[in-house]
Amino acid sequence: MKKATAFIMLVLSIAAAAGVYIVYRDDISPTMAEVEPALTICKGLIAEQWHTPLLAGIALFWLLNLLMSLAILFERKKVAELTAEKPPIAVEPPPAQNDEAKKQLELLRQQLSEAEKTMSETRDRANQLLSQNEDLKNQLEKFSVSSSEKDELAELKSEIEKLQSTAKSRAEAAEKAEAELASLKSEQQKNSEEFAAARNKLEKLENESKAAKKETEKAASQLKSAQNDLSSKTEEIASLRKQLEELNEQLKSAQADARGGKNAIPPAAYQILYLFQKEGRLIDLLKEDVSGYDDETLGGAIRPIHEGCRKLLEDRLILEPVLNEEEGSEVTLDEIDPEAIKLSGSVPASGPYTGELIHRGWRLKECNLPELVSGWKGNVIAPAEIEIS
Repeated sequence: MKKATAFIMLVLSIAAAAGVYIVYRDDISPTMAEVEPALTICKGLIAEQWHTPLLAGIALFWLLNLLMSLAILFERKKVAELTAEKPPIAVEPPPAQNDEAKKQLELLRQQLSEAEKTMSETRDRANQLLSQNEDLKNQLEKFSVSSSEKDELAELKSEIEKLQSTAKSRAEAAEKAEAELASLKSEQQKNSEEFAAARNKLEKLENESKAAKKETEKAASQLKSAQNDLSSKTEEIASLRKQLEELNEQLKSAQADARGGKNAIPPAAYQILYLFQKEGRLIDLLKEDVSGYDDETLGGAIRPIHEGCRKLLEDRLILEPVLNEEEGSEVTLDEIDPEAIKLSGSVPASGPYTGELIHRGWRLKECNLPELVSGWKGNVIAPAEIEIS
């Protein structure tokens, strides 16, 4: 059984090697191109990182299988030669074991005969394989000869194709030359026709130039009259410009008065002063001479004024700080608005600006002034009060 399985495995390994060789041949079917779809399917089923280890394992398995089968087959051959060269030594067994020894000898003889038969069969099959190898070599030589002939035929076909392409290119060049000659002839005819038409146009242009000269003389006389009209109109425009300049100066002075000039006071100023007087009597405090009062009496008088003015700022004139940081803290600014932030000390030419915040500043957030009463003159801040007894 071991020899049979070894022989079968040897035949299978040789058949696998022959199949791989045939697949890699391009002139024998099945070729690599025909087998490639099945190989791609198998590669898709197996991860890419296991491709090379799997192929190496298959090759090692094939090599070990081949070596083991050969070792098993040729091991039997050496045992048979040793037994043939050195005859077995006759040992007289005891009389009680004669029958068993005879049976074992018969079994050994049968195994030897079977081994000789299998060896002869393996030799015949080896000879057949050698003859098949020679046939394959002859076929390969034939195929190599046919491939060289194919190369020569391919070269001849390429030369024929080159000659055909050159002939086609020359025929196309001849056709292009004929087409260019025909186009040149047609262009000559067109040029002659255009030359005749140009002569007619020149004659027409000469007639038109004569008529244009007459029209230019008429236009010159009309231009002289128009220039006289323009001179009179320019004088009128100059006078109108002077009047406009005077009006613009008047408008500028009126706008200056409306913006806050000497004679124009906005109603909002009266409203603000009125509210500060009404809520905290601030004008009375500022107009009164407080130099004769001590600090205690002055502080007690200022408290209600402070509360009223603060209420006005919370309700009517709502303020918010320009910067939200705490006073006395360090502040860094990349850019500044000179109207909103005032810098002092050693000020650099460009930002960033880093320094101590002395005052946060104030910005008017909302202005909720009351609506003006119709008929209000707008010049009385606080009316005079008279108590009649």
